[in-house]
Amino acid sequence: MQLTPRNVAWDELLDGLATAVIWVDDQQKIGYLNIAAAQLLQVSTRRIIGVAWKVLLPGLVDDLTSFGEQRLTIHEYQIHLPDLQRVRVSCTFSCYEVGGGWLVELFNTERHHRIVEEDERWHQYEAGNILVKTLAHEVKNPLAGIYGAAQLLQKRFQDDQKAISFLDVISKEVQRLKNLVDSMLGPRQTAEKEWHNIHEVIRHVLRVTKPELSQKIQVMLDYDPSIPEIRMDFETMIQAFLNLIKNAMQAMEGLTGLITIRTRVERKFTLGTQAFPLVAVVSIHDEGSGIPKEVFDSMFYPMVSSKKAGTGLGLPVSQNIIRQHGGLIVAESEVGHTVFHVYIPFDRGEK
Repeated sequence: MQLTPRNVAWDELLDGLATAVIWVDDQQKIGYLNIAAAQLLQVSTRRIIGVAWKVLLPGLVDDLTSFGEQRLTIHEYQIHLPDLQRVRVSCTFSCYEVGGGWLVELFNTERHHRIVEEDERWHQYEAGNILVKTLAHEVKNPLAGIYGAAQLLQKRFQDDQKAISFLDVISKEVQRLKNLVDSMLGPRQTAEKEWHNIHEVIRHVLRVTKPELSQKIQVMLDYDPSIPEIRMDFETMIQAFLNLIKNAMQAMEGLTGLITIRTRVERKFTLGTQAFPLVAVVSIHDEGSGIPKEVFDSMFYPMVSSKKAGTGLGLPVSQNIIRQHGGLIVAESEVGHTVFHVYIPFDRGEK
């Protein structure tokens, strides 16, 4: 039997694999791809047969004949999918004299990268919480003392308008600092959760931010309408997505392009050490300036910001809110492509 996937037996064998496999013939055109490859690359098997393989995997190798009969593996290759998502894979090319062509195996490494990044974000969240609690303990008590002393002095010097004006400034600044610390602490721990659709949250946030949205920016909604309701604190969840969507708008300030908000459901998904049957995924994609590399790895820590007027509290607060719902926020960024993925698990008992 010839070593060619065009044989029915090979079709059945390769279609049963979880690994994405592509057969490239001696003319360097696609002769076959299995179901896993079609799903990974989001292409139709019928339409792609006979097309040059470089259409699917551009910029990977100049010429397949250049490495002879050796097996070639290329790591960290990024595939740009039709739905604007990007997937990192490892590609292995194997040359076969029998059948005349190359077998291409694609191994999706995105899950590995997600686990590594998720672990880092988890540590950032824990470290941020420790920092916030330390700041709250060290700052709030002295602030309360200063505010109380200012109130007493205002009563004592109530006839001295100049002193009152200075004391009023002190009181307002102390209150501002107190609000700042409270923002770092995030939402209340005893949030009451009720059943809501995640699309209601996004709809409300878009309504609030519409007056600030530049006419050069279009918002594209790519919803999965089958997503069931999630138990959440509606008000705090609005704050979490408000911070993320405002960040996307600010990243595209002065630019023309799209902000894409996509909702999906992932099955058998792991967050940290806990596995969930179903997880809602909300992805917020912008085509802005991107997050600077020197800030990216620490952007979920409090007081870290790449903006001149930024407080560095928006992302930590959003992360804190999502964590209180059992979820996590992870991100990827480069110029023209920044995505924040928000993972929110459904209750285990939910059907």
